[in-house]
Amino acid sequence: MYKTLLCILFSFLMVPAFGQRATDTFKLYFDIGIATLNNGIENKIDALIYNDKIISGSKVMIVGYADFLGSEGRNKDLSMKRAENVKKYLVKYGLNPDDITLCEGKGKVERNGAKDKDGFPSDRRVDIVMNNRTRKKTPATKPKPQLLKDTIARVANIEEINHLKAGSVFLLKNVYFPSDRHTIMPDSYETLEKLFQVLQANPNLKISIEGHVCCIKNAPDALDIETNEPTLSVNRAKEIYNYLIGRGIDAKRLKYSGFGRSRPIVPVEITDEDREKNRRVEVRIIDNK
Repeated sequence: MYKTLLCILFSFLMVPAFGQRATDTFKLYFDIGIATLNNGIENKIDALIYNDKIISGSKVMIVGYADFLGSEGRNKDLSMKRAENVKKYLVKYGLNPDDITLCEGKGKVERNGAKDKDGFPSDRRVDIVMNNRTRKKTPATKPKPQLLKDTIARVANIEEINHLKAGSVFLLKNVYFPSDRHTIMPDSYETLEKLFQVLQANPNLKISIEGHVCCIKNAPDALDIETNEPTLSVNRAKEIYNYLIGRGIDAKRLKYSGFGRSRPIVPVEITDEDREKNRRVEVRIIDNK
């Protein structure tokens, strides 16, 4: 009995703090023959960082792979470029380069037996391996280290967003939609016109338009009754994206995403003000050089 109790106690002591394992591996899947990050990969990295799965102070290994298609040299180069592009994205958003202990391409994934003529999608990937045991302790008087937690840029006017650094987020105020719909309400166009003018006056400025909703549970996004699909935050961001393209802004300078209620400013909504803070559209600066 005594030995059993000791074993149970030991098992609890071995569980890492906050429920995280000593190491966590996150897989990012690439398009066939492509080394650049697509929207899905960037959004997944954003979510990992936002939810504290990737955090400053932990050591990181980045390992790229390819499927068997192509020559050995091509696959080695492709897997290395994939790993390097993931590293650049992480560093761009604040990860300390010194925390990255390994960045390499392994080339093709070895497989025995029959091979699919189109390759294996699971082999076209980059693994991010987090060593949580190496995380540096932070004094209790200081906030927990953050990397990409959304900090709304405090600028007085929308015209000032061209001064923000890459990664900064600006709350797009006074942009309205009817309840459960993605159609832009007329009162919003004054703000959108100002955003258009800033983009027109600053041709190097690239942005991501990001939609967020409130008041949902057990679903990734709210229902858009105009499309009858649970993609309301995506559709609202896309509507603004389409507006800017229609005004003549190059689509290469724009991205759009919807995060549902996965990134609330107020985690527990109690008041109408709480819900209003979570129900929003933001502009993230991608590049401003």
